[in-house]
Amino acid sequence: MSSLSPNAFTLHGGCDCKSIRYPISIPELSARLILPHEDPTGAEVRSPEIFLEHCDKCRRVSGALLQAWLSCPQEWVEWGTTSAEKPPTFTRLNTADLTSSQPGNLPIINYASSERIIRSFCGKCGTNLLYMREHQSKENPVPMVDIVLGSLDGESLERQGVRPDRHFY
Repeated sequence: MSSLSPNAFTLHGGCDCKSIRYPISIPELSARLILPHEDPTGAEVRSPEIFLEHCDKCRRVSGALLQAWLSCPQEWVEWGTTSAEKPPTFTRLNTADLTSSQPGNLPIINYASSERIIRSFCGKCGTNLLYMREHQSKENPVPMVDIVLGSLDGESLERQGVRPDRHFY
């Protein structure tokens, strides 16, 4: 089980060219979402969940044998994008607005990889950023987003407990 701090903290990340940036504001432990499954010991699992994914789609999209994700409620993430205009403007968006943006408006590219599944990438540098279901499951009605763990800044990756603690196939 992940040993993230029980205190509130913020992780930061973005794409390689810095056109897309995001903070993930993780609340104190008591305010974190309880997920609808248990860990192998039977203990409750709270967001964020950090895991390795072995599915074919993730492998193909990432170009790696496995993909590392940080899954959390969408409301914890605020996206910032820099426009291609001169001078550039910085736009703040929530996850739903980011994943529904039209091509050319922002440096984000959205790809429907499966029915009701959106994956988003930076349109400038190609960094894989997120995976999102358009509709949530009955077990967990809270809108969630999976952030590519490798898109976190180095300082955030070095934080205690920011590491995968399970595998999905």
